[in-house]
Amino acid sequence: MMTAQNIADFKMDTSREIITIDSHTAGESTRLIVGGVGPVAGNTLFEKLVTFKRELDPVRCLLTQEPRGGSGVLAALVTEGVTPGADFGLIYMDAKRYPYLCGHGTIGAVVTLVKTGAIKVAEGENPIIIDTPAGPMTATAIVNGQRLVSVAISMVPAFVHSTGNIVDVPGFGSLSVDLVYAGGFFAMVSSRDTGISLGVENGKRLVDLGMKIIDAANDQLRVFHPERPDVTTVDVAEFYDPDMHETMEGRNIVVYGESHMDRSPCGTGTTAKLALLHHHGRIKPHQTLTNYSPLNTSFEAEIIDLKKVGSFDAVGVQIRGNAHITGVHRFFLDPDDPFQQGFML
Repeated sequence: MMTAQNIADFKMDTSREIITIDSHTAGESTRLIVGGVGPVAGNTLFEKLVTFKRELDPVRCLLTQEPRGGSGVLAALVTEGVTPGADFGLIYMDAKRYPYLCGHGTIGAVVTLVKTGAIKVAEGENPIIIDTPAGPMTATAIVNGQRLVSVAISMVPAFVHSTGNIVDVPGFGSLSVDLVYAGGFFAMVSSRDTGISLGVENGKRLVDLGMKIIDAANDQLRVFHPERPDVTTVDVAEFYDPDMHETMEGRNIVVYGESHMDRSPCGTGTTAKLALLHHHGRIKPHQTLTNYSPLNTSFEAEIIDLKKVGSFDAVGVQIRGNAHITGVHRFFLDPDDPFQQGFML
């Protein structure tokens, strides 16, 4: 009979073993890579991302694609920090791409590293600096009664690139799209314009439409970041309910990657929403908005400062949420496995 000790002693005849700690943030998974991947060369996190993509992309495929992963898996590699004072760095990846930033994944990483003792915290507010491919960001781990109760993350500056862009979406027709940068470019679409309510019962329709909107936006529109010439694509579609904003609440469905619907309220998506609301004069700094996911989990968010990114008016947004560890995993690559890098159907 198999016992816990048998499992602990189990070894595979393989050349690689990768260790991850999995968690979920408001329902959305994070697979944090903590062992089995050596140092990644690069003086910045963006350079490290480029190196990882060039030399270690099979690791991404192994962990995020079937049969070990799936379209809903966001993985992140923990690296050493590269800027003064940084506690660690993160390279984000999913079944399709390498996001420059992920809010839920950052919260998941902080919670995991705190709960496993890799980062020491004390009672009260504990600042943590994280290097990301989008730039350094600050998190605050809030401890009450020796219990980690929440993590607040200060997102990179977000700005509205353009509004009222009309795109022709195959199989749907014309739609008005607002383009917002929040660590990557979002195509923001009001549920009033689609006529589709933001319930999980409409998830498949919205995922299909969202992927078409991303493709249409990249085909028909152009985006640029004045300080990041490498950021030139629209990677995410966000459907939002404008009727909730008068009560400082929101609901959205965010679509990205390999036709995936974010289960959480989405940290970067919530940031993009606040940037758009501020652009239209519908939210002021230090007003708290509660943003809900398809699962009715929520993040609290507020604009904490106003900035400039090139000629764009930008906002600094803080997101507050929590995460929960779901398991520790040892992934093996069996040399006889026909799916050495996974697959997606």
